[in-house]
Amino acid sequence: MARILILGAGVMGTALAVPAADNGHAVTVVGTPLDGAVIERLKTPGGVHPKLDHPLAPSVTALADGELRPEHMAAADLVIIGVSSPGIPWAIQRLNETLLAPKPVAFVTKGLDRQDGSIVSYAETIPGQVKTISAFIGIGGPCIARELANRYPTTSVYSCRDRKAAEIARSLMRTPYYRLDVTDDATGVECCAALKNFFAIGVSAMQTRYPDHGRPDGQSKNPTAAAFTQAACEMARLCEMIGGRRETAYDLAGIGDLHVTVGGGRNSRLGHGLGEDRSVDDVMSGALAGETVEGIDTARVLVDLLKTLPETRREFPLAWAIVDAVLGGGKLDFDFRRLFA
Repeated sequence: MARILILGAGVMGTALAVPAADNGHAVTVVGTPLDGAVIERLKTPGGVHPKLDHPLAPSVTALADGELRPEHMAAADLVIIGVSSPGIPWAIQRLNETLLAPKPVAFVTKGLDRQDGSIVSYAETIPGQVKTISAFIGIGGPCIARELANRYPTTSVYSCRDRKAAEIARSLMRTPYYRLDVTDDATGVECCAALKNFFAIGVSAMQTRYPDHGRPDGQSKNPTAAAFTQAACEMARLCEMIGGRRETAYDLAGIGDLHVTVGGGRNSRLGHGLGEDRSVDDVMSGALAGETVEGIDTARVLVDLLKTLPETRREFPLAWAIVDAVLGGGKLDFDFRRLFA
């Protein structure tokens, strides 16, 4: 039996407690300052996370932010950070306060960062901010949290420059339904984890821009497939430019994760609104008010890289269409004539 500590009681962080507990590990889920109501519910016998379907195993302990102590970190064999990108500063602060000895830390957080004027992944920036991270492990791949918690077959990839550290984490978390690959391309996995949210906005817009009322789901398929393929190509190029391997974009962390993200979630919902010819400001002030749409945060960082590239609007037409809509607060203008010009 191992001890797994998860920082963040969001839906993904909490869902990861399911395979960890199924493997017989003692799991502690620590809420952020925004997770107070969730933690109180998880502390109640039979209490269910508001976005999951079933109570967690008795071997899972829930703690509020203020209850986390260095001894909890000291007892952990693996720490998992289960926050969205806006929660990273909190996670870094809590790690620096409580992680007093070197340990591997895995991140499901998706985002890009800036360092010395360059666009980089969290694999480059976070270890320098928390000296006691012995190995940065990035978790990516097509994983809808609710489906994982319901024990549906799910594949993900654990990435670390120290491949052995990724393999140890995999051995702790892998179950018959949670199947895990490993790679040493931590930068590529982290880049794709962020970029697929961004590109899902544009791909999802095609599902509502070109409706097919003769289909049960009301969606035509050709425009979405074309945009999906374009997104994959652009993601692979950008991944390589940021420092990852191009082939990572064509694996679980890239097209695999893009597929499930287009299928549902906040980035997809924003895309559906844009496909209906609504503006970003309109969608974000309506159905998505108060929600974190991580593809928007990625756009704000990615534009700095796109501006430095020659022939960038010709080579990255979908990326620029999304950036123009997001940063301008306007509508998505994507012309299929830009493809294969």
